[in-house]
Amino acid sequence: MEQKTRALSIKKLSLRRRSRLGKYRLESRLGTGGYCEVWKAKDTIEGIYVALKIPLINSRGQRDNQTLLKEVKLVSQLRHPNILPVKNANIINGYAVMATEIGRKTLDDCSRPMSVKRIVNIISQVLSALAYAHQHRVVHCDVTPANIFLFPNDQALLGDFGIGLEMKGRLVTVDEFGTPGYVAPEQAYGKPTYRSDCFAVGLILYEFLSGVLPHWPYRWPFKGHDRLKQRTNLEMTRFLHQALMIEPERRFANAEEMLTAFHDALTPGILKKLSIQVPRRKIKDWQQLRRDAFINRYRRVFTHFSPCVKCGEPIAESMTYCPWCGTDRNRFDKRTSLDYICTRCKKGILPEWHY
Repeated sequence: MEQKTRALSIKKLSLRRRSRLGKYRLESRLGTGGYCEVWKAKDTIEGIYVALKIPLINSRGQRDNQTLLKEVKLVSQLRHPNILPVKNANIINGYAVMATEIGRKTLDDCSRPMSVKRIVNIISQVLSALAYAHQHRVVHCDVTPANIFLFPNDQALLGDFGIGLEMKGRLVTVDEFGTPGYVAPEQAYGKPTYRSDCFAVGLILYEFLSGVLPHWPYRWPFKGHDRLKQRTNLEMTRFLHQALMIEPERRFANAEEMLTAFHDALTPGILKKLSIQVPRRKIKDWQQLRRDAFINRYRRVFTHFSPCVKCGEPIAESMTYCPWCGTDRNRFDKRTSLDYICTRCKKGILPEWHY
C-alpha cells in the first residue's frame, strides 16, 4: 500500500506536455541533465518561447529545488554576452523554475569535425565567457558541447552552471564530477580548478577539429592527430598539447591565459575572417615568441631585462656578453635598476656588496 501511494505521488508530480506552471505552458521536453529536466515552454504573457529548467524527481518523489536556486544565484552574478543569462526565476506550485532564452541548438547537435573557421569562432566566445567567470572566481565544472548553446550568426552562449563552484581562495572537494568524457583527471577525483575548465575546452576543440574525442589515459599524440595537423598549424597543435596536459600545473592557469594563447596560435587569415567579441592581440612573430620564452625561463634568476644596444634582444644586467649577438658593449649606468653604479664596469651595485 505504501509503495502504491508513493507511485501515485510521483505520478502526480510528473510534468506533461500542455500542462501549466504559472505563466508557462510546457510544450516539449528538450532533455534531462544531472539534476534537472529542460522544457521548451511558452511564456503566455510575453508570447515567446523559453527554455524552462525544473529539478528532477528524486528517489523520494520530491524535487530538489536548492541546487537550481544555487545556479540562479551564481549565474545572476555573471553578466557577459557569452554567458546564458537568467530571464526569470521563481517557485511555482512548489517547483523551482529557471527560464532562459532558447537557442536554435547546442554544439552537441553539430557534426564532427566542424569547419575550422566556425569552431574557432565558437571556442573564442566560450573562452571569453570562461575568462570572465574565472575573473569572478567561478569554476564552471561542466563545460561540454551540450552546454554551449548556439544562437543566430553562431553566437555561442555558455550555460548550465549547475555544479559550478565559487572559489574562496582554497581548493574544495566536490561530489559532482561533470559529464563523462569531458572531465579533467583532477576533477574526476573531486578537485576541480580553473585549469579543469581549460582542459574541457581543449577536449572540445580537439574533437571538433579532428573528429575524435580523446579518452583516458590521454597519451599524446591522440587518435586523430594527423587530421589535426592537416587542418591547423604547428602553433595550434602546441596550444592543444598544453591545454590537454594530464598534470594541471602544466596547463594554462585560467581561461584568460588560455584565450590569449589561443589567439596567438591562430593564423592572421583566420583572425581577419572572424568576428570575435573580445579584443584580439596581434599575432607574435617567431622572434617575439623566442624572446618571451627566454624571459619566462630566466625571470627567477634575472629580475630585470633591458634591450641589447646592438641586436635589441633582452639582456640581463649581470651578463658580460649578450647571449644573442655576443657583444660586450652594453652599459647599464643609465638604465640600472640598482642603487649605485660601479665606476669600472658601469653596472649597478648594492651598498652591501664588497665587489
